[in-house]
Amino acid sequence: MKTLLHKKLDRISDIWNNYIWEYKFCNSRIKFTLDVRSNYFGDILRYFSDTLELIYNENKSESFSINLESAIGFLQSIYVQQDFTEELLHIFKCNINKGYLKLDINYSLNRDIRNELIGHPIRKKTTNNNTQLLSSAIFSNSINSSSIAYIRYHKDTNYEFEEVIHHKYDIRNRHEIFLNIYLDKIIDKLKNILNQFKSKIEEIESVIKNASFSSILNIVNNSFENIIKTNYLYDKDSLLCAYELENTSPRYKNLVDIFINDLKLFIQETKQSINEQLSDKDHTNINYHSTDNVPYKIVFDKKRKKSNNIKPITFDYELEKLIENKGFHEFKLISSILKEKFLDNEIVLNEIDNMERNLSNKFEYYCSYYYIDTLLSSSKRTNNQN
Repeated sequence: MKTLLHKKLDRISDIWNNYIWEYKFCNSRIKFTLDVRSNYFGDILRYFSDTLELIYNENKSESFSINLESAIGFLQSIYVQQDFTEELLHIFKCNINKGYLKLDINYSLNRDIRNELIGHPIRKKTTNNNTQLLSSAIFSNSINSSSIAYIRYHKDTNYEFEEVIHHKYDIRNRHEIFLNIYLDKIIDKLKNILNQFKSKIEEIESVIKNASFSSILNIVNNSFENIIKTNYLYDKDSLLCAYELENTSPRYKNLVDIFINDLKLFIQETKQSINEQLSDKDHTNINYHSTDNVPYKIVFDKKRKKSNNIKPITFDYELEKLIENKGFHEFKLISSILKEKFLDNEIVLNEIDNMERNLSNKFEYYCSYYYIDTLLSSSKRTNNQN
């Protein structure tokens, strides 16, 4: 059960990181307040996972102090996880509050045990300057690694001695039922958000077929903005500038073209990712994509041509360095290597020169960079086919 709970927490974290955090469309459907935008949410999930280890601690001991420490950690961890669950239900607008949770015996009974033993081991009430003991609860020597035992004196029983014993298994079982119910409600809410987002993506997919370029950028900025992070020039202003200049140079048209192509690909990949989340596939199972047991065979191509021993021209290293744009001296060093490799390619040489003239002009520098990347990648594909 611990593994299942970890997987549910991982799934919530996965949807949060890839959709809620990244898209305004998704985070507008939860309480995405200033505190939630901080590390607050991530800290909750991390602490949630860490405290599971205390709840499922099966270490055996005959020591009273060790069993006492274990019992306190056990009950307090459950109490904290109840509070965390309530907070997650609040963040994701599940319309479930503490009053509703108190009606759940799996929540209230465990909470009462913790409050009686740890929260308020001695309870008193003062009326008209008269203080009266309501109850006291103190761990007893009967405590062990599997049971929580304590001595209780209560006003309702005329303070007669009684020993109360709760088995950890029963407490844990109630907590598991509680967590599974409400983590599933949270996951259902997240899946509902993903369904809405998928519909929005399909709307974007339809729009880009016929809409104006500025309309495409508007809907991307409002609902699919994560693609902007994938390219130095995918911000709205840069793309509009490239669109206005696309008839003046192929470097600008190239930026518009790769944006549209990347957008289409990004849409398909995001839809596929959402479909996997909605299909309840186990994303935390390391064997999910495993091919360890897939049989394979070696096929010899009888038509394979003999090698002509011509070493292909490589340029990945130079492009990786140039995209960093670390200044004039490094640019001269790396670009000179690239020029040597493409002395007969006038277009590439011209674009390198344009980059050098515009080291401080982000728009011009990267328009030329991405155009070079397109040209060389196309050339590489052609050579591979041959």
